[in-house]
Amino acid sequence: MVRIFTINLNKGEGELVLRQRRQERRSFLVLGLLALVFVVLGGLTWAQNEALDDVIKSREDKLARIQYELDSLKREGTNVSKDDVTALANLEKERFLWARRLEVLADVLPQGMSVTGLELQNNRFLLSCIAQVDSTEKEFDIISRFVDLLKTTPDFRQGMFEIKFDKSLRKNLEGQDCLLFSVECVTRDPDRGKRRSRSTTTQVGTSTAPTS
Repeated sequence: MVRIFTINLNKGEGELVLRQRRQERRSFLVLGLLALVFVVLGGLTWAQNEALDDVIKSREDKLARIQYELDSLKREGTNVSKDDVTALANLEKERFLWARRLEVLADVLPQGMSVTGLELQNNRFLLSCIAQVDSTEKEFDIISRFVDLLKTTPDFRQGMFEIKFDKSLRKNLEGQDCLLFSVECVTRDPDRGKRRSRSTTTQVGTSTAPTS
């Protein structure tokens, strides 16, 4: 009796081929994932560059517009009328340096006297003060000395038309005899406009007087 054995010599080779194919598929998959990552990163980089380009272009356009406006202003120039120059000169002439004036007031303020209020309205500067007094002092003497002090202090007196007493009140505060008073500083002659108006009226009346 003859026995037949079948031996498959290609079995080992088939498993090797399958293993190689699986490895190739893995390699292709890894390469595909890497390519996808590079594409995504490239897209993000391109989008960022485009955004930066837009910002740079916007800034350049803004700078160009500002430069154009500056050049236009330089070409146009500024027309200043005679009235503008006169008004500016009068403003510079009549302005008061109040900060410096108040510093001077603080330096010359007598001992035992304090400023309680400041008010500027309609060319009138009202200065409210309080002073300690005793029974031997007269109210008028205290106020008069203070008014004279203000009048004889050049840095405070400058630009003032008149410095005069306004009103006073003597009170007892917490056992201390005190004098509350105010001084009015006029920064402009209140009758200047009226005199100018009367002078203009007189001149007009004289020039238009009928002749025989």
